[in-house]
Amino acid sequence: MHNVGRSLIISSSPLPTSSPGISLADCFADFFTDKISTLRISLTILLLHLHPHTTSPPTEPPNLSSFTPVSESEISKILFNCPNKQSYSDPIPTWLLKVCTPVLTPTITNILNLSLTSGHFHPILKESVISPLLKKPTLDKDQLSNYRPISNLSLISKIIERVVKSRLTEHLVSNGLLNPNKSA
Repeated sequence: MHNVGRSLIISSSPLPTSSPGISLADCFADFFTDKISTLRISLTILLLHLHPHTTSPPTEPPNLSSFTPVSESEISKILFNCPNKQSYSDPIPTWLLKVCTPVLTPTITNILNLSLTSGHFHPILKESVISPLLKKPTLDKDQLSNYRPISNLSLISKIIERVVKSRLTEHLVSNGLLNPNKSA
């Protein structure tokens, strides 16, 4: 299991009643961790059985060994396109960060480029606020499988995520690695 940082569980939707002696946060953490483990096992089995009669391995796709550095203008554009919502882990409100963009963009750009070139994502940026959300109001609130985890990341984490998504998508498109039948 990978260390994905610390999380705080907060919710405004109906929550199940927890078992005596077990915290609700621990119940949700165990449930969602088990769900991810089961999914990983299923995907591994699926990949092993995908091409059982193939004698030679498929052609290796082009390697994505580094990310193109991000520019200050790209950071400014991403920042201004972000909604003014914020996470509990954000040190300053998003609207204020947007006002201070001319002063803070060089520092944010430097942080992102250091992360992209080193391959390290600072542990504080891995922290998120997790809110269990009932999938439908008519579902049984005491059944954990009726919830989905909603993760609220810090704004800097979201910016890094958007930059990496942009670079990864560019790599996949330019190398013909996207399935034309993909959905969502």
